Amino acid sequence: MEASKMCFGLKTIPNVLNGPLCHKTNLSLIPRRLLQNNTLSYKKPTKHDLVCVKAESSGNLESTRPLTYFSPSTWGDYFLSVPVDDSEFEALEQEIESVMKPRVRDILMCPHSSDKEQIRVIHLLISLGIAHYYESEIEETLHQAFLKLDDLISEEDDLETIAIMFEVFRLYGHKMSCDVFDRFKGEDGKFKESLARDVRGMLQLYEASHFGVPSEDIMDEALTFTQHHLGSLTGQETSPNLFKQIQHALYRARYHSIEIVVARQYISFYDQEEGHDKTLLKFAKLNFNFCQMHYIKELKIITKWWKELGMAPKLSYIRDRNVELFFGVLGMFFEPRYSLARINATKLTMVLTVVDDTCDAYATLPEVISLHDAFQRWDLGTMEELPSYMRIIYQNVLETVEDIDREMKARGKFGSLQLTIDETKSLLKLYLEIAKWARAGHVPSFEDYMEIGSSSPGMDDLAAYGFISMDDCDQKQLNEWFNSKPKIFDALNIVFRLRNDIVTFEQEVSRGEVANGVNCYMKQHGVTKEAAVEELRKMERENYKIIVEEFILSKAVPRQILVRVINIARLIDLFYKEGDGFGHPDQKLKDLIVSLFLHPIPL
Repeated sequence: MEASKMCFGLKTIPNVLNGPLCHKTNLSLIPRRLLQNNTLSYKKPTKHDLVCVKAESSGNLESTRPLTYFSPSTWGDYFLSVPVDDSEFEALEQEIESVMKPRVRDILMCPHSSDKEQIRVIHLLISLGIAHYYESEIEETLHQAFLKLDDLISEEDDLETIAIMFEVFRLYGHKMSCDVFDRFKGEDGKFKESLARDVRGMLQLYEASHFGVPSEDIMDEALTFTQHHLGSLTGQETSPNLFKQIQHALYRARYHSIEIVVARQYISFYDQEEGHDKTLLKFAKLNFNFCQMHYIKELKIITKWWKELGMAPKLSYIRDRNVELFFGVLGMFFEPRYSLARINATKLTMVLTVVDDTCDAYATLPEVISLHDAFQRWDLGTMEELPSYMRIIYQNVLETVEDIDREMKARGKFGSLQLTIDETKSLLKLYLEIAKWARAGHVPSFEDYMEIGSSSPGMDDLAAYGFISMDDCDQKQLNEWFNSKPKIFDALNIVFRLRNDIVTFEQEVSRGEVANGVNCYMKQHGVTKEAAVEELRKMERENYKIIVEEFILSKAVPRQILVRVINIARLIDLFYKEGDGFGHPDQKLKDLIVSLFLHPIPL
């Protein structure tokens, strides 16, 4: 994985054999603690590269300071000028609350609908991005339906219906057995080839297969089977609209993309479907436009705050990425009611990204030690002991946390920032350990490499930033669960680590960066790159299944807390499918941002 990232945590193993620590401007959603540090590079700079210059010819790393170049912000303060019509915003909110929500609730809770029909409606609400308005109704409906599951499925032989039920039940914490798919196998133990004619059923089985957990081999078989047959379809074998939907799904499965992106795409598909429900479609469009206006308002607040903070002009080596960071936080929760959570999580991520950039790409080891010591004390009175540029950083971090804490207390939430403070202190401890390790010139084994990468609480940091402003769980209950180090976070960190190392391997090797998971595995086991990548992908898939299993089975906190964790996992493929898409923001990312924030859906 390449070095720079959105700061949700610490970096991974630095390459210490070929010069001073320095970094390219590869922005990523992975914590720097989970990322590969880079080495001296004399490549001609492009707008996405860092120029790393050794300050002296001495081999003493303490006498060097990397000189970095990060491309300027794509967006600057652009969103301050994007107009938002408050009267239109209020009208949308009024129509949603007074008109659309009651109408769609009547559809969902229709007393004449069968359990299967209700589950199909729930699935449609999820796809259109409007299920969040009916969480209590959906949970109660599914609870009652799951009690009579055996009767519901005993005579059901429709693949699409079974796959929808499987997906919806598991998404809401009910572990419907994967044995239900045995009925679609032949005597040879394989899925019947005749299923390939049921294109919609195959598509739904493909999506449902991503909800498999460890030891459910049939779900792996379902994924392979559906990928093969759906991938073999041509445009002449189905409708253009369904074919386009299949192509989108094969490129990126629904649960490997963030919810609001899925909703935007599905609205377009559903709009072209014959017999679509006009009420549901209208509500979906209104909701998307309402969410979009929320996001613009939030981006205005964040952009103004960041501009007033003034760190970017004073600290020329840092990355200015407030819009991209907000986009990442949006993946955790897109619902309108979490507006404050998005704002606060983005603010915390921004200031801690500056800390990360400082330790990673600018500070010497003695300066990292000084910053570490100051954060352990968490006292502005210790600021004078820091270098002048670090005082700016330290003060802004502490004041941002204090401002949010003050706001939370005003809302009746006391002690909600303690998780963030504790995680920040842990973050600096890891920064310091990595800095010391770098100076020792240690090349890790794959196990040592993964121990550092997977044990660092990068995803915990992001989750903690998001939980601060949520009211879905008792604070004591949340803290106890979080401090128990849930297995779901370990698996999430590993998935991030492995995926990033795989997709950035070629870039890293071309620059002489040897401390990459693929490379460590190759050297330790004496295998080819292809064999190493295959093994790492197996590890990634197994850990993703653990994430799903923990999400389904855990009852320690409410579903609305757990779903934020699986939503973080949904970011991985969005930014690390074919390369370091966040480290090198390309037109695809810009187009996504534009479509979500600047293009409303015509009604």
